[in-house]
Amino acid sequence: MTVTSASASASSASPAPSATSASVAAPIRLHRLTMVPEDDGVMIGRPDTASYAVFPEEGAEVLRMLAAGATLAEAAAWYTEAAGETLDVDDFLEILADLGFLRDADDPGGPDDTPAGGGRVRWQRLGAWTFSWPAWLVYAGLIVAAAVEMIRDSALRPSYHDVFFTDHLALIPITLTVVQIPCILVHEGYHALSGRRLGLPSTLTISRRLYYLVAETRLDSLFSVPRRRRYLPFLAGMLADAVLISGLTLLAVALRGHGPAWVAALMLAISFTCVMRLLWQFMFYLETDLYYVVTNALRCSDLQNAARFQVRTAVRRWTRRPPPEADPDAEWSERDRRMARWYAPLLVVGYGFSLGSLLWAGIPTTVHFWSQIENRFSDSGTATGGILDAASFVGLTALQIGLLVYVTVRDKRAARKQGGAAEEGSDGGSGDRSGDTSSAESGVVSESAATPAADIA
Repeated sequence: MTVTSASASASSASPAPSATSASVAAPIRLHRLTMVPEDDGVMIGRPDTASYAVFPEEGAEVLRMLAAGATLAEAAAWYTEAAGETLDVDDFLEILADLGFLRDADDPGGPDDTPAGGGRVRWQRLGAWTFSWPAWLVYAGLIVAAAVEMIRDSALRPSYHDVFFTDHLALIPITLTVVQIPCILVHEGYHALSGRRLGLPSTLTISRRLYYLVAETRLDSLFSVPRRRRYLPFLAGMLADAVLISGLTLLAVALRGHGPAWVAALMLAISFTCVMRLLWQFMFYLETDLYYVVTNALRCSDLQNAARFQVRTAVRRWTRRPPPEADPDAEWSERDRRMARWYAPLLVVGYGFSLGSLLWAGIPTTVHFWSQIENRFSDSGTATGGILDAASFVGLTALQIGLLVYVTVRDKRAARKQGGAAEEGSDGGSGDRSGDTSSAESGVVSESAATPAADIA
């Protein structure tokens, strides 16, 4: 029986028990598992640990029998009759232990006994309200009202001029950094709440895409629900951005003529950063929200890495070098390989666009800014306000660069540690396993740019 692992998060599970006559005759205690039909089998996993694997239908039925109280001997006998081959019990137990599906004898059970979608996780009720039909009516009303105002008044339509809500240049990135934080939290919060309404846990972290710093909401447990129910969690952040754009535009209209003019202008500036974050999602080659929508619709499991491997292969072919060796842990489906043929050129064009925009606009703009900063510090006639503006800009830039470096080093250390653990497990594992457990892409991630530089530049 061949099993393809979709997540290796349970690699620290206890060693697999030996299939003694007593263990074969006794019931096997399992954690509560979810089972979702896929094209190539059944996705089985634990939402609480994000450990998933694709089993053949006969293997899934064996697990159903064990969960219902059948002994391993009874399940193995059924498997032999249904599949026409003998179940390697030792190998089967080892696979279940590697995935963390086996419950220890002294484990009384816990929150993970509740299947995904059937129990309560924190904020699940808020998630249900956030995507209830009255909420959808409110969202639609805000979006329509804002669209009408934009049609009536061209000054309300998104424009890069909105960013310059004040004459103090250094105040712009500082202010937008501060006010963007709650907007990003709303974006990521909608991702999390859309998963929580299904009873699925989620985590928020900071990561990197190329030279962009991004916030990520990890929803690995989406493997526990059918593909058709994954679209809203993927698109929820874009919905939040659209609602924020609409609400901020209407707020700017309401504030006009009431109080300082810069307050209404600030609302439009914040709205423009939300527009840029919405447009960012179309850069799907950076694995944004729409990337996961596309791969889910195409029924692919690891399209990004399959396309990267195809690009590396093409480059080596053009340079007359030997083709690269595929990662032995990569389990790309035939559909991944087929879709990668058209996705690989888009990947190259996308990365070229990002690097080209950096060379064309990003670096020259940065050089211009820093030359002005240097002039302010070196000119003895610079006013105190100008010095403070320059110092604030330097501090903010240093903070962003420092965070980017920290995330890059953290990810590289984690990858190196994971690679070492995998090599150690390979050296110490049994060499005669008939079940092939291999790692594939598990990161169901939704993300958004985490800094104004990524959103505005």
